[in-house]
Amino acid sequence: MTSSRRSYHHGNLRDALIIAAAELIEENGSLEFSITDAARRAGVSNAAPYRHFKDKDDLLLNVRELSFLGLDSHLRKIEHSIINETASAELIIALGHGYVRYAREKRAFFALMWEDRGDAEQRKEEVTTKMSGFSVLREAVESYCLAQRHHPHSDSVRVATQMWALAHGIATLEINQMLDTFDRSVTPEMLLEESTRALLAGLHIADKPKQKSASGADKLQTSLPLG
Repeated sequence: MTSSRRSYHHGNLRDALIIAAAELIEENGSLEFSITDAARRAGVSNAAPYRHFKDKDDLLLNVRELSFLGLDSHLRKIEHSIINETASAELIIALGHGYVRYAREKRAFFALMWEDRGDAEQRKEEVTTKMSGFSVLREAVESYCLAQRHHPHSDSVRVATQMWALAHGIATLEINQMLDTFDRSVTPEMLLEESTRALLAGLHIADKPKQKSASGADKLQTSLPLG
């Protein structure tokens, strides 16, 4: 008996159908299934899903939310496994690797999470107000900045966004088999680690106070034979 059937037998048809759809995506590795397939998997009539969802797209929107929760859980496990490294570059890199790995292993879900389905504003609200994994990365970046005593103007959200964009870009290129288009020797892991360390090194450079150039009077004074 599937988990979706067990959920339904406890009276939660809506969640049972969401789980059934997620199971179909997991098994098929694609979004190519019908709402009738989900109903059959949940052990209900073909008409039952329409009590809770307008159509398959509406059902997929709910599966997408489950996908973000899965990513958040995946990154939280990585965070908890990196003992005594909560304020380190190693944790940030590990989270990046985890993101790429999730995209690789859950390709259909990853595509569902980010593809445009005509609801950009809703997607933004989901990833900013619910557990989407980004908060894990932001917390790691914030801890790193504090530990490194970066200048107060360091913006952890901005830096975390840069890190996320890096991991997302690498993951997307790898999924589409385009990452090694220009450099055949590159691997996702190598590129992510090297680029992350370069970005973090850039924080140190940005935090260094700029030396003021000498004024005309100062230059004149240093050129005079006063000593």
